[in-house]
Amino acid sequence: MKTLFYIIIIFFPIVLNAQNDSEIKPSDSAGLVSRAFADNVLSKFDTIKAPKILYSLDNRYFYVIINNDPYREFYVVLDGNSVSKIEPIITELKTRKQRKQNKQYCKLLSKAEPLFDFGKYSKEFITKMPQATSISGRDSYFVLKDIDGKRYGEYNLSSITTPLPINMYLWTYLIKKTVRSNGK
Repeated sequence: MKTLFYIIIIFFPIVLNAQNDSEIKPSDSAGLVSRAFADNVLSKFDTIKAPKILYSLDNRYFYVIINNDPYREFYVVLDGNSVSKIEPIITELKTRKQRKQNKQYCKLLSKAEPLFDFGKYSKEFITKMPQATSISGRDSYFVLKDIDGKRYGEYNLSSITTPLPINMYLWTYLIKKTVRSNGK
């Protein structure tokens, strides 16, 4: 009888805990962590009343595009939970290589247009792609927020996921710019 009592005492809290966490999946909770980091970064731009795109790698390196005619772009780095670097992206065209690279970036961005067409984006938070044929790379997070802060196209997936949940040209632009800025 004592053995049965100890078994119940040991396993009862485990069963209760499993039932309480049944609504929250591990991938969803990781997505909520990414969302919190992204909201922390976007809060630094609250004074700019315009739609914003945010892309991040590893919840540390962020690329933000703000729809202020013309677009304004920023590279942000988090150190823990605090912002350690906010760098506006200014296109410097000093060398031939820089001009060529800028031309390629402009081409990618123009193919992704219109960036801020909210109808093109999912309204659900995506944390897994059941039909994915390829999943690899670093953790990434994406969100488009309208002027009122409503989220569109939000996802938390591996950086290389096929099919992509957003426009391929926009994804290519964001990942190249984030990785390039990270390499400085």
